[in-house]
Amino acid sequence: MNEDFIQNTLKNQSHDQEIICDLKNICTEFGDNVVHHNLDLKVKREDIIALVGRSGCGKTTLLRHIIGLTKPLSGKVLLFGENMQTMERVAQRRLMNRFGVLFQQGALFSALSIFDNIAFPLRELKQFDESVIYQLVMHKLTLVELEPRNAELLPAEISGGMIKRVGLARALALEPELLVLDEPTAGLDPDRSHNFIDLVKQLKKSLGLTVIFVTHDMDTLVSLAERVAVLEDKHIIEDCSLQELAKSNHPFVINFFQSIRSRLEGL
Repeated sequence: MNEDFIQNTLKNQSHDQEIICDLKNICTEFGDNVVHHNLDLKVKREDIIALVGRSGCGKTTLLRHIIGLTKPLSGKVLLFGENMQTMERVAQRRLMNRFGVLFQQGALFSALSIFDNIAFPLRELKQFDESVIYQLVMHKLTLVELEPRNAELLPAEISGGMIKRVGLARALALEPELLVLDEPTAGLDPDRSHNFIDLVKQLKKSLGLTVIFVTHDMDTLVSLAERVAVLEDKHIIEDCSLQELAKSNHPFVINFFQSIRSRLEGL
């Protein structure tokens, strides 16, 4: 067997198994409220993993730890093998450019046009002239299936579904490897929710993205997730495929997923 072929195969296998996000012994407290205790979670390259659990269990807080907006009381959050909390500012910024975030309500700048919202992270880099930024923004609009004519509209002039797509375009502006989504279909009607899920799956496949998302919507969970991490009792109690989740005998999992258990069993 050709040695180059063997080396390339081993390299590709190593790449596929690369840990993009590694949470180790995470403990989070707000006053007397313990949110996470000795929580561990690993996310591999090109995973699509859903983080689910009851309201107030700390899912969004965990996302905020992952993207560096907050830090846990103890434990480590490693992204691409690096601890962002201990890095110099320049290196930290370089690492942050490797992930994109879609916040629950889109978090668009209300006074900026759609174009300027998407262009914002590109301009922050101070590496592109306006002609290049224009081409990149138009490309991102195409990726999320929005018309160029929408670029000059303000967020108040577009629908909730379009706001999600613009937020997604901005999250993809810097060509990230990791995409973090907080309640990506919240506020969307069933048809727009289905279309948005299809869009994320298509982008994941074409761009080779790793996706971490929080959702309360069971349809979104079944349609989008390849793995599910269940947060309960301050830590991850299950981390498995949807098919394996259907076989779980943990009381919380049985109760929480009761409404879709037959769908999970049929996957």
